[in-house]
Amino acid sequence: MYSFEPKKTSQVHGRIRRILDLTVPNWSPDLERDRAENRSTRVIPALLWPWRDNAPVMDQHSFVLTKDFASEGVGLVLNEPFRDSEALLGFWLGEEIMDEPWFFLGTTQHLRKFGGGYWTLGLHLTEIADSGALTRRAAFAPLLDRLQSDELVAP
Repeated sequence: MYSFEPKKTSQVHGRIRRILDLTVPNWSPDLERDRAENRSTRVIPALLWPWRDNAPVMDQHSFVLTKDFASEGVGLVLNEPFRDSEALLGFWLGEEIMDEPWFFLGTTQHLRKFGGGYWTLGLHLTEIADSGALTRRAAFAPLLDRLQSDELVAP
């Protein structure tokens, strides 16, 4: 039979509390000086494409997670560095919430190595990408469907 001694659980609690204290959400002394707006923490899956010559580079998409939002920007967590200066970011929260996927054009603000093979990317959202900019909308459908999927492994 297992027993959890108060001392052991308090040690766990103490370590978890220390991790939380040392990793204040979205806090970085360098970023805080540069920020003019507050951030809202939200973790939402999204799709990211490089934007070149007024079109997304379809074969270079990445599934990413949002870290936080501001009124004209978003912080993203990526599993590889993003090297382009412009991007297309797509959200699809489902038909119950959105009539259709939403796409935003943006410019990269900063890319920082986070550790463990992850990077954070600040993206300044400059405009909503309308259907004219997304002439190959059908090509987006299978990728956007995966944003709502419960699949653990990519097809």
